[in-house]
Amino acid sequence: MTERSEPGAAPAGRLAPRPRARVGRAGRGNGGPAPDSSWTLSASEIGAFAFCPQAWYLQRCGTRVTAEAGARRRAGSRRHRGIGRRTDLVRATGAGQAVLLLAVGALLILLATVALRGLAWAP
Repeated sequence: MTERSEPGAAPAGRLAPRPRARVGRAGRGNGGPAPDSSWTLSASEIGAFAFCPQAWYLQRCGTRVTAEAGARRRAGSRRHRGIGRRTDLVRATGAGQAVLLLAVGALLILLATVALRGLAWAP
């Protein structure tokens, strides 16, 4: 037999989902921002929602970005670009190490082959 639980309750052993409070905090029902009523979403809007639902909601409501928030966003973007450059460098270094390791391995096999042939030919 399966247990029945009340609607909206989390299954046994799982945490209950968090309520979607950010819409309420953003001003729903008290004259605050209201989302654009268009049902059409662009691919970039879907990407923005996947990255940060709250930022997507505020953008959809037409909330303006303050100068301070814009400056923080630009600083964060610069930081992320720097992290991306370092990540690319680490990846390139790792690929270089792999190539070097393969070359050293091939050289060792070649030297072992030459040494074994030399021993086999010795009188």
